[in-house]
Amino acid sequence: MDRRLRFTALAVACVIALTSGATAYAYVTSDLTDWNLTESTTTWPTQYHVAQNTDGRVSYRWLDTPAKVTVISTNTCSDLWQYGGDSIGVNDTSYHTMHYGSAGQCFYLRGRTANGQGSMVNHDGRVQR
Repeated sequence: MDRRLRFTALAVACVIALTSGATAYAYVTSDLTDWNLTESTTTWPTQYHVAQNTDGRVSYRWLDTPAKVTVISTNTCSDLWQYGGDSIGVNDTSYHTMHYGSAGQCFYLRGRTANGQGSMVNHDGRVQR
């Protein structure tokens, strides 16, 4: 292989390596401090927005280990229509995908404990968007 062909092949390989790497997303996280849940749905008072430069995923996790089964959802800011949500089990502190939205999309978090679970007070959570 002559020198120019080797140089071109190496340059092409470098470009492919640099452009085919994993995409890095710039998620934003916010903590929810002392969220008190009962079997009736409550809305966290803060509006959130899907961040720029992400795939649009909105996820939620408990920071404090939940002692009850909880149901968390993301809802529109205008009429609280549900985008998505998930049930989170006892002792589960992993992220759960709530929904995928477009950059800037406004949403609220709503939550409750599962039927028959009673209340869960002063638990902290984190939304990643």
